[in-house]
Amino acid sequence: MTDAFPSLRDAGLIVGVTVLGYLLLIALGQLLHRARGLRFGWTFHAFAVLAGLLVGMHLSGWRSTAAVAALQHLTAGILIFSAFPLVTICNRIFWIRTVPGTGTRSGSQARIKDVPRVLTDVTGLLIVLAAVLVALQFVYGVEVPGLLAGSGVIAIIVGLAMQDLLANLIAGIGLHFDKSFTAGDWLLIEGTHAKVIELSWRSTRLLTVDDVMIDVPNSNIVKQAILNFEKPSRTHTIKPVIGLHYDIPPAQAQRVLQEAAASVPGVCADPPPVAHIKEFADSAIVYEINVSINDHGRMEQIMSDVYVHCWYATKRAGFEIPYPQMTLHRPAPARVDPTLTRTARQALRAHAVFSVLSEEQVETLLSSGEIQLFAATEAIITQGTHDTTMYLILRGEVEVWVEREGVRKSVAVLRAGDCIGEMSLLTGEPRSATVIARDEVTVIEITKADFAVLVEAQPDLLSRVSEVLAQRALALKKLASGTTPTAGMEATRGTMLNKLRTFFQLGG
Repeated sequence: MTDAFPSLRDAGLIVGVTVLGYLLLIALGQLLHRARGLRFGWTFHAFAVLAGLLVGMHLSGWRSTAAVAALQHLTAGILIFSAFPLVTICNRIFWIRTVPGTGTRSGSQARIKDVPRVLTDVTGLLIVLAAVLVALQFVYGVEVPGLLAGSGVIAIIVGLAMQDLLANLIAGIGLHFDKSFTAGDWLLIEGTHAKVIELSWRSTRLLTVDDVMIDVPNSNIVKQAILNFEKPSRTHTIKPVIGLHYDIPPAQAQRVLQEAAASVPGVCADPPPVAHIKEFADSAIVYEINVSINDHGRMEQIMSDVYVHCWYATKRAGFEIPYPQMTLHRPAPARVDPTLTRTARQALRAHAVFSVLSEEQVETLLSSGEIQLFAATEAIITQGTHDTTMYLILRGEVEVWVEREGVRKSVAVLRAGDCIGEMSLLTGEPRSATVIARDEVTVIEITKADFAVLVEAQPDLLSRVSEVLAQRALALKKLASGTTPTAGMEATRGTMLNKLRTFFQLGG
């Protein structure tokens, strides 16, 4: 039969079988999608149409020269388009896994790719290339080995032109199997701190701390040393340095720097910060602080906070950060803001305990106290410690935290004019709470020695203070129990007075 076109019956049969075959294959694709998570693209629809058309032409009686040529082209097309769903199946088997119950919908599955895109791309390229070669060899009768041998010169030219591309491809495969880094790792590469976003077949995409995307060819990466801050563990060390005056004993300097660094959010408690002497420089002893962190993305912020906390801590300790010069530097005494002095005076006069002080005693106590600064998030006092210092807040806010049975709870926020630590100043009792600065805080530090000067000049001061403390103690007991305490005012006052005299080493 030599008709160039099929009969009406054959045409109807071809169309009907094509539609039926297409629907059956699409239904099969939907079934595989639900059962195994396979996702086919538009190429699967093309494959389904060609497969249905091929079956329809074979079942029809149309056998003209045009039909034979059409069958040949359809067979080649099916071979090539069948490669694409085969790529999807191979990737699902070898490279992609699913985790039940982790999708966005109830009962759905999340797809997790265990390998970089380079391997999935190479797999697809090889399968499609193999399909094209099979079509040439077995459908069109082209001698593929001879074709490849005859095009050797062209292959050499193409190979030279693709030298960099192949080098990047091979390097990408090597990086995957070597496991030097994976997506999400922080690296130091070419002097830049950056996070790995994706390892592709040609390059590695990185995101810097400034949120700038950079694309580094894989062949460049394998030629240089790379620091990976996520391996063997996320915990690693940064090393800020600070120079302090030669007159400061190193043991004291190391203690202050270590405590300051340990108070920075994001610094690991284990291992704790350690300060070492790095060198004796021209103008200062340079200390290096080994600080452990586990989030390299916050490295710059943590480094900055360590410097900030060290500045405030060394200022409070009276340490000098010298200028890089060979001249005698005598800083002028700091001028006290009259507003701060007025705030401190009013706070002491209004305080229940210190209201017994005379005007002269208030001025004496304030003049002997030192103004100190604390950075945000620094601990001013720590629960359970036994220091005997009181702080009068002049500027800023602090938050009071109490820890009981392993549970830490915020109980108060104090501001300018409030006092913290007065019971430890007067009785030596351990700190009952931790007080942390919410922003930069200015305080007057009043020590036991400062208050002892007033006690030595007027010993009966303790008698007046003990009366106020006894009233507070009885009020707190009544508030806690709801009943009047059995111990009377005189007995409580006597007990409190004996405690004060013992603490300040005064006889009865």
